[in-house]
Amino acid sequence: MPPRLLLIEDDLIMGESLVQRFELEALEVVWYRTLAAAQAAVREGLPGVRAVISDVRLPDGLATEWFVALPARVRALPWFFLTGYGSVDAAVQAVRAGAREFMTKPFDVERLVQLVHEAVDAPAAAAEAAVLGISPAMRHVERMIRKVAPQKVSVLLDGESGVGKEVAAKLIHALDERPDKGEFVAVNCAAIPENLLESEFFGYEKGAFTGAQRTHRGYLERADHGTLFLDEVGELPLPMQAKLLRALQERAFFRVGAERATHSQFRIVAATNRDLQAEMRAGTFREDLFYRLAVFRITLPPLRERPEDIRWLTQRFLEEFAAEQGHPIAVSESFMRDLLARHWGGNVRELRAYLEQAVILSEAGILDEPLPASAMHAGTDRDGADATVGDEILPLHAMVAETERAHIRRALAHCQGSIGKTAELLGISRKTLWEKMKRLALEA
Repeated sequence: MPPRLLLIEDDLIMGESLVQRFELEALEVVWYRTLAAAQAAVREGLPGVRAVISDVRLPDGLATEWFVALPARVRALPWFFLTGYGSVDAAVQAVRAGAREFMTKPFDVERLVQLVHEAVDAPAAAAEAAVLGISPAMRHVERMIRKVAPQKVSVLLDGESGVGKEVAAKLIHALDERPDKGEFVAVNCAAIPENLLESEFFGYEKGAFTGAQRTHRGYLERADHGTLFLDEVGELPLPMQAKLLRALQERAFFRVGAERATHSQFRIVAATNRDLQAEMRAGTFREDLFYRLAVFRITLPPLRERPEDIRWLTQRFLEEFAAEQGHPIAVSESFMRDLLARHWGGNVRELRAYLEQAVILSEAGILDEPLPASAMHAGTDRDGADATVGDEILPLHAMVAETERAHIRRALAHCQGSIGKTAELLGISRKTLWEKMKRLALEA
């Protein structure tokens, strides 16, 4: 069966010309003349469709407005927009939402054919739903991950805090198709006290020290045939780096108090937001360990360098929040424009926290205005300047939790302590409200 191309074009002459041209290219063209007909086709799942060409202005609406509201899996297809009006706003809106190309009529048909072939003839992964983002930079990262995942080599992920390194590590693990694949074991190297590093990484035998009442399997052992994700690997002290290097070289280690070595076929994916090469020059990170960890190195770009992902990530997060709360969450274009204009110094982590707070403070699940500076408390404003509370810069997660706590407390007071009425007022279920109150240490 030849690759299928979806064409949405109301101009009969233009439509017939494109159908004939692409059929000469051995593509099957499915042609719709109205937005309603195309919408019905999309609802059916677009079986076999590898690319979409669409006019912008159709008799029953703007295709670009429909496009930005589509699920990410549909927008992940290569979309090519054609227009005789050359609307800059429509172009920006479509490209930021993931459109591949925006061409103004009259356009170069041969150039369009070339672009469509590049999209259709690419590996099947090109039409798969994105996992990390829809921007060219993150699509490149995903391609690198898909190449390295089956190879079982160590991978080093670097990038700023909050860019999604753990999500990338989980994708590497998920794409490992070994039938005997083990666990994904995540370790925050900065969170383990130095005196506990050896026993946590390598485990210990019963009776190895006071309080060792049973045998303990360490991270390396639990990750046998699986993935050991070492977050903030640059925080490991030099003595632990030497021990980890030996375990990597031999795939064997000794539990604390053990006389026999334990073997483990773990795969390491390490992550850092520090410049490990600068650390090597300073003598605080071992060069031999670096090259053991960085057999394959992938850099995740900051969110400010891939604005195309902001809308895509926003839709994913809001779908998740909507599922938790049991009702849809709508976003106005002005709210989205504000998101696109912000600096996002805290990257994806900050965007998620901002959206979660906006949903909490929204009325009836509609996000139509940016959060006021007084509600944001922390993070960065649209110019990238730090937002503070008084003279103290507080962690974003702490300020989000405090704002959520205060908002629920006010709602409880308004409803005279009724859980049912408060949940209804906040637009969440009673169960969700109870869970939030428990997490935030709020009493009814």
